[in-house]
Amino acid sequence: MPETRPLPARATGLLVTATAVTAGLVSAGPAQAVTGPEAPADRYAFTAALAVGNETNPRGCTAVLVDPRWVLTAASCLATTPGSPVSAGKPALKTTATFAKQARDIVEVSASATDRDLVLGRLATPVTDVVPVKLATTAPADGVNLTAAGFGRTKRDWVPGKVHTGAFTTNSSDAGTLSITGKGTDVLCKGDTGGPLLNATGELVGINSRSWQGGCLGTDVAETRTGAIAARTDNVGAWISSVTAPRTGNQVSLLAGGNGAMWSQFGYLGYGEYGQSWAKVNGKDVSRVATVRDGDTLRAYAIVDGRVYGQDLDLAANGRWSGWGEVPGGAAGAKDIAASQVGTSVHVQIVGADGNLYSQVADYRAGRWNNMWTAVGASGLTRVTSVPAGPLVRVQAVADGRVYGRDFDTRNGRWTPWGEVPGKASGVKDIASSMIGNNVQVQIVGGDGALWTQSGNYDTGRWNDAWSRVGGTGLTNITSAPSGNAVELYATDAAGKVNNARLDTATGTWSAFQELRGGISATTDVSAAIQAAPSKVTLAATVNNALSLQTGTLATGAFGANWNTVGGLPITHLTSADTGNTIRYVGVAGGRVYDREYNPTTNVWGSWNEVPGGAAGVKDLSATMIDNVLYVQIVGAHGDLHTQVGDYNAGRWNDRWAAVPGFTGLTSLTSVKAGPYVRLYGIAGGKVYGRDLDTRSNTWNNWGDIPGGFTGAKDITVSRVGATVQIQVIGSDGALYSQAGDYFAGAFKPSWTKIGGSGLTRLSSVSAAGNTNVYAIGAGGKVQSTTLDTTLGNWTAWRQVPGTLPTPSDLTATATR
Repeated sequence: MPETRPLPARATGLLVTATAVTAGLVSAGPAQAVTGPEAPADRYAFTAALAVGNETNPRGCTAVLVDPRWVLTAASCLATTPGSPVSAGKPALKTTATFAKQARDIVEVSASATDRDLVLGRLATPVTDVVPVKLATTAPADGVNLTAAGFGRTKRDWVPGKVHTGAFTTNSSDAGTLSITGKGTDVLCKGDTGGPLLNATGELVGINSRSWQGGCLGTDVAETRTGAIAARTDNVGAWISSVTAPRTGNQVSLLAGGNGAMWSQFGYLGYGEYGQSWAKVNGKDVSRVATVRDGDTLRAYAIVDGRVYGQDLDLAANGRWSGWGEVPGGAAGAKDIAASQVGTSVHVQIVGADGNLYSQVADYRAGRWNNMWTAVGASGLTRVTSVPAGPLVRVQAVADGRVYGRDFDTRNGRWTPWGEVPGKASGVKDIASSMIGNNVQVQIVGGDGALWTQSGNYDTGRWNDAWSRVGGTGLTNITSAPSGNAVELYATDAAGKVNNARLDTATGTWSAFQELRGGISATTDVSAAIQAAPSKVTLAATVNNALSLQTGTLATGAFGANWNTVGGLPITHLTSADTGNTIRYVGVAGGRVYDREYNPTTNVWGSWNEVPGGAAGVKDLSATMIDNVLYVQIVGAHGDLHTQVGDYNAGRWNDRWAAVPGFTGLTSLTSVKAGPYVRLYGIAGGKVYGRDLDTRSNTWNNWGDIPGGFTGAKDITVSRVGATVQIQVIGSDGALYSQAGDYFAGAFKPSWTKIGGSGLTRLSSVSAAGNTNVYAIGAGGKVQSTTLDTTLGNWTAWRQVPGTLPTPSDLTATATR
């Protein structure tokens, strides 16, 4: 079982070199632990027992929870053999971390950039009922008392599965290690490797690495030394923060038919995490289902008793389904269904009762379907799938167990002839496809119940010569969706359970199948739709009568070295909106309102243009883009609210600013899109209020006080994750405070949470992949950021954005893909 590595016998003291320590490794042996007493219940709940390897060659170690998703341990614990290098990625050996009440497999390893004995392991699912250990920021001085904790067996009062502790004293330290000695008979033994070394306040100062093991079970009785070495952790906080920071990743929406109903599930692909359960949509007996993701709307199309129905899920405004409506045209006896979105239209294909292919089109901008299903032509079809490729819809179908394909050009309504996909597949049971770049990735369930794959490269104009067997057993139905350069595939098995596998198209490798949680069974079909999450952020600040720009990546939080000056009007207040391809900036200069466009791909700026209506004395503003229509609100000279609308579809603004009745005294505004709603929040008299604009009817509801009784607010920002808004304000103390309103549940949190920071003056925020990224101007013109993982409710530490701005007056952040 695992071990705390002994110091080499030939060393004359504890301050041995890394080379000497490595040379003195011993083979794995029975697990032993700190020889101190059993720790009080839950006092060291953040300590986990690691089981490494298989039953025939197991090892045991200790680890410590530093984040709900991550444990920190000794690299030697996760090495194939202790002392060998540890590579980042999937663990070389199966490793399970067991806390007092739960066990989690480690699914990913991130090795330290330094040569010290440290590694982080990501857990398959977060541990949400244990408080992670806090890292110390300074190393303990010589002679300071410390506590070590670990799992395993000792000579004395060993209790299986219980944390034991021991008292130690610091001897000395260098840049990477701490030298310690056990007090009395306390000693680090095999099995304590990777365990925490804590200071008097319970902060983590080191990870137990190697010891003399004097007095441990199995050690020569002549060995009495109780010294040990731990890897320092007080100076690796930046590395830990960079690894454990919330990840970006696309959101996947899953629908499954079965048990007389349709069921839904959601996941964030940055971590491959899904909900705890499947939610029942309604009672219709869905046999086959297809979905597309249209921004914040999930559009579902299903076959029920051979007829075709559709309904929408509002993922932003209220999180509710619209209810089933039959697709016009009177389809009957339909066997399978597929759907692809091109622009604002969804092209739906079905296999009819006669085995022919039929097509329908829903134009969501015009708000109508075609009057009838159009027969495309074929016979003997059993399954169908389709993917959008620019203006084309690429359709693949199964007939007589073989795979065929054809394309539909949405520009002229023409179909190409059917052609068999190379490889001579036979006995095919189901089919799915995804478009990655200009390659179509096709997957099938073969006659053997396994997954097979093919790829058609439209750049070179050829398919692979043969189908490749991926694996899996007993598969019945599949669906897939593109996520960046990957294909996320979901399959039902013979028991009707849903499993996931992932294709990395860059390497051509598939992950193993993993069953999704939630206990669903007896499913007859599954469909997946993926919404691409923003991956980049553009910061614009008003400095010295002009704009300054910074760009960064949301995945790493990395920005350029400096801010770039843009020039233009002397803007004092600034906001922005993502149009899909460009960023629309709206700003105040001389009390008047202007807008301009920026293309972040080409780095081309448009000119500032005054927004019509003659606004003057403007104090603050907000802007929200919905369906290419820009809704702008301003605080007027008297603290009253006014609004303007720029319709970029029609190419015009309204003629004037419209006053919106309500109280005066507003000082700050912010807004966010939520389906057809503009959710507006403002500060008046230091208090925070909110109201909504329904853009369909152009009606406002009344101002409402945001719960929590906050006073003294200086600035405000808002972003949205699903149907929940995340509001942050700067308090009178210059710190950041946060609130959240769940519009699906119809409730805000009862109070505001202080996040921290000091000297903050202006805020902006964006959301991506379930994370809210907040950017703030702080003291000395420095811009800093912090990120909220809304799944866990955890905030990262503040991070500085490179570069210093001289006397910035405002800041806005825009996320793009």
